[in-house]
Amino acid sequence: MTQTKYLLYGFKTLNKKNYTYWYETDKKYFSDKKPPKTVLEKNPTIRKSINQEEIIVNPWNSWESNNVQKITSNKGICINYLKTTNSDEIQTIEDLKLLELYSYLIENYDIAKGFGFKTIQVWHMEIFKEIYPFAGKLRNVEMSKGDGAEAWIWRMEFLEALPQFDQLLADISSKSYIDIDEITKDLSQLVSEFLFIHPFREGNGRLSRLICDIILAKNGFPMIGLNLKKGDNYIQRIHEGYLKNYESLQELLKQKLEEEIMNG
Repeated sequence: MTQTKYLLYGFKTLNKKNYTYWYETDKKYFSDKKPPKTVLEKNPTIRKSINQEEIIVNPWNSWESNNVQKITSNKGICINYLKTTNSDEIQTIEDLKLLELYSYLIENYDIAKGFGFKTIQVWHMEIFKEIYPFAGKLRNVEMSKGDGAEAWIWRMEFLEALPQFDQLLADISSKSYIDIDEITKDLSQLVSEFLFIHPFREGNGRLSRLICDIILAKNGFPMIGLNLKKGDNYIQRIHEGYLKNYESLQELLKQKLEEEIMNG
């Protein structure tokens, strides 16, 4: 057996002509259908016997799919190396990995240089490589989120705008700013376009805030992290940005930036 914490299963065992799969992090067996071939070891060890009491029902939908991005729980949690459907647990680990990347970039990244979307993919990989099997990869599924006025569907054709976004990112990240109004105006457009495209299966919000902070730091402004409050109406502002009305999001970014400057 390969001793690797992040395998989707540690070994499989044959029980009455059916395989079950052992998850090392859960200390439990998952039954039902075989996991996707693309994210499994080629020759996992086979155990001859199992404890029937340790077999649990597989919590993942579309388990038979070879597209790992389609496999989610009933609550929409993507299959992950943490082997959990607890969103709070996943978010805690995501936040930790994001902070680790912040710390690394602060110490090692040459903020004098402009950057493009390939750099963003590298950042996504670094944050999520120990959480999701699709870290650093473009989404290949249609996604939806929210209800009522906040409902939104990210269609696959939105990804066709990535070349334009790449150029926008390269232009803004190479530009020098001294004026708060000017930098927040450009950042509001950049964040809106990035979130409209929604290039990744998970983590787009975190990446948008990281991009924003790096560009602020490049120009001598404090990082804002965009710590949101209930009254910020962030989703509404983003949806206005989807329609190329960037003023509302710019207002929020400017407010957060001025608060950081005053508190600094």
